[in-house]
Amino acid sequence: MSLLELHDVSAAVEGFDVTHEVNLTVDAGEAVGLVGRNGAGKTTTFRSVMGLTEVTGGVVRFDGEALTSLDSDRIPGRGIGYQPEDRKLFTGMTVDENFRLPIWSVGDERGIDDEDAVVEDIYDVFSELDDRRDAKVENLSGGQAKMVAIGRALALQPDLLLLDEPLEGLAPVVVSNLKEHIRDINDRGIAVLVAESNVTHVPDVVDRIYVVERGEIVASGDPDELAGDEEIQKLMQGSGNE
Repeated sequence: MSLLELHDVSAAVEGFDVTHEVNLTVDAGEAVGLVGRNGAGKTTTFRSVMGLTEVTGGVVRFDGEALTSLDSDRIPGRGIGYQPEDRKLFTGMTVDENFRLPIWSVGDERGIDDEDAVVEDIYDVFSELDDRRDAKVENLSGGQAKMVAIGRALALQPDLLLLDEPLEGLAPVVVSNLKEHIRDINDRGIAVLVAESNVTHVPDVVDRIYVVERGEIVASGDPDELAGDEEIQKLMQGSGNE
């Protein structure tokens, strides 16, 4: 049984169908990519998992449990960490406070009884933030803010991490560094589902990928092969609204 399973999942945004019968799985400890041009349906797929978008058909299962019947505020406590594309950080709060907020809100559901130990584990992953603990998030660089967003998603010690465009808009050296961090997180046994609009980013990070276009999965397989496929490259061109 897969850790995460989307079976024929369709979703709507403001009454308009965006994704159509999406089938996707992530096994425990696996690293998987979801790639597609801007507007293809990546964010809507992630929000469907987190209960933030109306699922109009199909079912989302996590560890065998149907999530589509749960309120969105119960889903993180099931063991899914989520880094949204726009980060959604509390910019007026410190790095350390952003890491602790999820634990304060639903840490009991995850059985977290040593808050400090969990936060120290996050700094172990993102050692670059160690001397920025008391810095307001609004004063961080773009790369540092992405690290905080991913670190906050780790605060509930998830079994699965959803990363929506974690590498978007960053300098190449920062992209390379974040790729190493994502691999490190996966090597710790946490399953990772990474959404990216740049198909060339994902072969270094994931073991297999799905390609989404106009809300439908149109290809899946080995990331190196699909990243080098001319048809996939053509498909990735363009833009739209997710």
